[in-house]
Amino acid sequence: MELEAIVAYDVNKGISKNDSIPWNIPEDMKFFKNTTSKHIVIMGKNTFISLGYKPLSDRLNIVLTKHPEKFFKYTTLYSNLLFTDNENIHLDIIRNATEYSNRYYFLHKHFKIFYIGGDSIYKQFIPLCKTVWVTKIKKEYDCDLHFSYKLDEDSKFSSKVTICTDLYDIVKYTHV
Repeated sequence: MELEAIVAYDVNKGISKNDSIPWNIPEDMKFFKNTTSKHIVIMGKNTFISLGYKPLSDRLNIVLTKHPEKFFKYTTLYSNLLFTDNENIHLDIIRNATEYSNRYYFLHKHFKIFYIGGDSIYKQFIPLCKTVWVTKIKKEYDCDLHFSYKLDEDSKFSSKVTICTDLYDIVKYTHV
């Protein structure tokens, strides 16, 4: 089972402003949805809050938080949402992939695990990822949270531009 990460950032590597994504690029949102649907997404508490306290549909949403008990009411509202303080939940998923597939019928038969933010999640888990998808937006959005992992300086990853537009590039980083 592959671990992957997916992120979009502006020219200054900004990933959010005032706890939300400051740009509206439908093509990138479609790429994100098509890439992660039917898979597992793992995020930090602030990323979940930025989604309006709602899970992404057609995905098992796992939120890493030091206090999962504070979010119990959301797990009763949504069947595709889990909160945990287990930072190694990916190991449990890998060991019990069949059980996860059976329990979460909407998952792809050969589902992947995607880390989707925020920055501390990326810093901690990108070194474990086989692939990192980066949308590099060619504009500045005065963000107050930035992507700090230095992918271009990490010799363990090679990169290839997969989509190139006037507004953004999507770059696939692969662990070599």
